[in-house]
Amino acid sequence: MKKVIIYILTLSILVPVYGEGLQMFSGKKKSAKAENQAQEEESIMDFSSSTVTQRKNIESVIPVKRIPDGWVFRDELLAPWESNLPAVLSIIPDTTVEVVYHDDNRTTKEGFVLPIKRASVEFQYTSRLTHEQIRLDFVNVDFIYSTTNNNDSHFILEGITKKVKLKDTGFPQLTSSDIIKHKVLMEYGTPREFDGVWHIYEDKNSTYKVRELDERNIKVEMLSLGVTDKIEKAIDDTYSKQGIEFKKRLMVQGIDI
Repeated sequence: MKKVIIYILTLSILVPVYGEGLQMFSGKKKSAKAENQAQEEESIMDFSSSTVTQRKNIESVIPVKRIPDGWVFRDELLAPWESNLPAVLSIIPDTTVEVVYHDDNRTTKEGFVLPIKRASVEFQYTSRLTHEQIRLDFVNVDFIYSTTNNNDSHFILEGITKKVKLKDTGFPQLTSSDIIKHKVLMEYGTPREFDGVWHIYEDKNSTYKVRELDERNIKVEMLSLGVTDKIEKAIDDTYSKQGIEFKKRLMVQGIDI
């Protein structure tokens, strides 16, 4: 009888403890499972958030255009830098244009005063929204090497200047700041430099400068860096000390003593 009583007491003591242990481990399993599920949900939410942010960043990137490499009309390159004067004259819509020739005197490091032969052509173009005054500038690099190189085919396109006047567009009225903001900055991106007046862009071939003259007028200046380098090289080849000595050696070859 005592053994039975002891057996019953032992069972009554052990069974609640075992059940409690089961309940505790079950609670741990449920808690661990809930925690894992919460982490999975959080990771899914973080992934979707990063995906949305990344997509927004991609969509905010605006592709920029290259600055012009010559005379461009309606996004079409009509005359690249170094096009000769007769070729450019043949595509100007105004056939009554006149070529203006002038000398640009330049003093070299050695003190020589060198006339740089230049030419320019001006014409106008009117569209629905603008009235444009365009000047194409040419230079004769070959004349620096020899004064016999003086015909029009030796003049090559070096620079372009445009003055754009906005017409009365009614409501809303376009202004110069609208053109800078929606045309220049949106197409060519952030300029390399802004000096307070000019928005200056530059690549390996050209410089491109834009400024507001007033609320209705804009000025654009473009220059070929390649032609500028050719002028400097021609002056150095011909009028530097080394260039002069080389030219003398060539002249001496034609003398028999």
